[in-house]
Amino acid sequence: MGEIAFRTAVPFPLLGVLVALPLLLSAVLRKMSDSRRVYAVSLTGGAIELGLTVLLLARFQRGTSDLQFVERVPLFGGLAYHVGVDGVSVLFLPLTALLTLLVTLYAQEVAKERPARYLSAIFALEAVLMGAFVSLDLLLFWVFSSLELLPGFWLVRDWGTGSGRVAAARRYAALNMMGVLLLLAGALVIGRSAGAPPFTLTSLLAADVPPKAQALAFWLMMLGFAVRIPIFPFHGWLPKVLEEGPVVGVSVFLVGAKLGAYGILRFVIPVLPEAAHRYSGTIAIFGVVGIVYGGLLALVQTNLRRLVAFACLAHMGSVLVGLSSLNFEGLTGALLVTLNVGLSAAGLYFVAGFLHRRLGSTEVDRPTHYAPILALTFLLVGLSTIGMPGTSGFEAEHLVVVGALGAHRSAMAIAVGAGSLLGAAYLLRYFQRAFLAAAGGALAPTATPMRPRLPDLRVREIIIAGAVAAVIVGLGLFSHPLLDVVGGSLRAMSEEVETPRAPARVGSRNEAR
Repeated sequence: MGEIAFRTAVPFPLLGVLVALPLLLSAVLRKMSDSRRVYAVSLTGGAIELGLTVLLLARFQRGTSDLQFVERVPLFGGLAYHVGVDGVSVLFLPLTALLTLLVTLYAQEVAKERPARYLSAIFALEAVLMGAFVSLDLLLFWVFSSLELLPGFWLVRDWGTGSGRVAAARRYAALNMMGVLLLLAGALVIGRSAGAPPFTLTSLLAADVPPKAQALAFWLMMLGFAVRIPIFPFHGWLPKVLEEGPVVGVSVFLVGAKLGAYGILRFVIPVLPEAAHRYSGTIAIFGVVGIVYGGLLALVQTNLRRLVAFACLAHMGSVLVGLSSLNFEGLTGALLVTLNVGLSAAGLYFVAGFLHRRLGSTEVDRPTHYAPILALTFLLVGLSTIGMPGTSGFEAEHLVVVGALGAHRSAMAIAVGAGSLLGAAYLLRYFQRAFLAAAGGALAPTATPMRPRLPDLRVREIIIAGAVAAVIVGLGLFSHPLLDVVGGSLRAMSEEVETPRAPARVGSRNEAR
């Protein structure tokens, strides 16, 4: 794995700017009081950040596994500011920037209470997510992953919509802190086993980690990331946070930037390949249980926010099945499912926000209303989550199934397909009850006295819905450019980890190469 310095593509440290700009915006916004200026600065800064991520994609070299836009500055001890991107990480940056801009636009539309502090927390969350996605040093990744908990806690506690938001914020912080500590313990096991703290990714890939230490580090890191994703049975904090927290805000980032799944693909599988092979079957079983458990619980939900929470649990089960395949198709499918869940689940939470603003709730235990554009938005985003052809979810789900079959796990492939069927059941059931059924239960395609017309999407809301829909359809119809971006890195990773190495050669990874 080579490294390409940022100067070969751009004349300034682009990744450093992507981390520093939202951090600067967060600090500036906390000092402002005029709401109009707050929104103007936020939208301008968010648009610039998104534009910089587009520049990053435009200058990104496809078809190579090299780390690009690399910046490296030694700090202290075993910690180094070592950042860069490759096919594994580069697409998370525009996704995060897009969601931040849309959340800012939504906040302006609904006139959030204390907008300066709210948007300051949003940009702080964006900064630490950007830092985590570009980190090539495991300790630096751990620092950013830990810092993510602070703005997340503030957003749930101070801008939550439920009466139990304080308890939900505490549960979120406590359980995720446990995951952070487990991740740190796994990193320290790797460092001690190698005789020195080689925490940069290139050093980790070359480290001589004995099999027993690999197994211990693997489970410590996997359990740490399992809490963060989350996956069954470590998901207890997610439904409560997404139900009690802000309708749109931290919920969009929690479902939109799956830091845990990214961490497994970035630091666990390539660094601990022998352990990944040894326990791949166990991980796949956890994934299948998550698919079935999450899908069945989503099927009985009447609250859209809880439905999306359990739907995310089911889809992250598909991600685990893809990761456990350890082949190119499975790893690619897992990455694309993670990105698609980020986009489509965030889109569903925007729909939840639109409903909550009009009805004061996202429950469907009341007479439903007629709002064609809102209904169409829900339907399109929902179809993406179940992998409908022509949407961004199709190629992702298809590759996970192909990867499972390639790993000779037909039962796992069938489970992923069953998960898509469950997804269709719970999403279309909610769609029918929320947007099509009259009070008596019959279908009612137009407004009736029992089913009054609901104010449809306004201009800013149409912009938000249109942006999400455009990306979903665009990636669904033109998926090859996306595969070109991720293909080089994931093909190189699969070639390294797909075939297990002989135990006698575990001690010298350089010889194995």
